[in-house]
Amino acid sequence: MMTQTDELVAAYLARVEQAASRLPAGRREELLGDLREHIEIARAESETGTEAEVRTILDRLGDPESIVAAADTQTDIPRVTPPPPFTPPPFTPPPFTPASPPRPNLKPLWVLLGLLAVGAVIVLCLGLAFFVPSDSGPAPSVENAPPAPAATATATVEPSE
Repeated sequence: MMTQTDELVAAYLARVEQAASRLPAGRREELLGDLREHIEIARAESETGTEAEVRTILDRLGDPESIVAAADTQTDIPRVTPPPPFTPPPFTPPPFTPASPPRPNLKPLWVLLGLLAVGAVIVLCLGLAFFVPSDSGPAPSVENAPPAPAATATATVEPSE
């Protein structure tokens, strides 16, 4: 059967165990074992073992969080900190972008227009070469010119009055 003093010790050790949850399991068990042993020896040395004496023993040990903090700095074993709980980021749908209509391929049209333009220039040049008379030919010489028709001079004299 557990006495009032046993309950005080159990509550104290439970607080130490809770505070030591971030320590590696081996270090935590070692710390709790050392504290139990120290408390048992101190209780055995006490004269009456009253609740007041047990409270004094526990007060002399110190605050459980302080004991764990001191034990945490004295260990050569790497610390084990539990990872924070995973919380997925909130879902945000991607922004709506309307699909653009497909663009027609205009390359064949530009090629056709280019060929038609080249053909039009060629036809225009050929037409000018064949259908426009050339004024740049040699001028007719006067020596080779056919004689001009002779003018017949007929004088009409009108009577004068």
